[in-house]
Amino acid sequence: MSEASPTTAVGHQEYQGAAAVATTQTDTATADSIDAASRKAFGSTALYLRSELEATGSDLQLLEKLNDASIAKYEGLSRQAQDMLVHAYKVKQTYNEMEGQLAEVDSLVESINSLEQVAMELDRYSLQLEAKFQKLLK
Repeated sequence: MSEASPTTAVGHQEYQGAAAVATTQTDTATADSIDAASRKAFGSTALYLRSELEATGSDLQLLEKLNDASIAKYEGLSRQAQDMLVHAYKVKQTYNEMEGQLAEVDSLVESINSLEQVAMELDRYSLQLEAKFQKLLK
């Protein structure tokens, strides 16, 4: 093993010092580039998340408008159904009031039908009498 000469040792120390300075500068540059890349990545991620939240908010606003429109539509249909129920109740009530009168009309129709039968029988009988009277006159 040989001993290092004092000049060699000084040269070696200078080399190590220069390498340390170069390494420190490289480390600082690398740290700066990592920092810049990290900031850019976090900025892009924040922008993406903000856009997603805005899109979700827009979707929710659209759903809210659709729900409001549906509510208005079904309220209108509900009012129409209630109006129809009221009208149906009035029609039924009118029918119930007229039911007695309708029964009388049915009774009158039956009476008229029986009177018509009697009238037809009387007409036949009168034709028979007329025919007999014509025979007697001859």
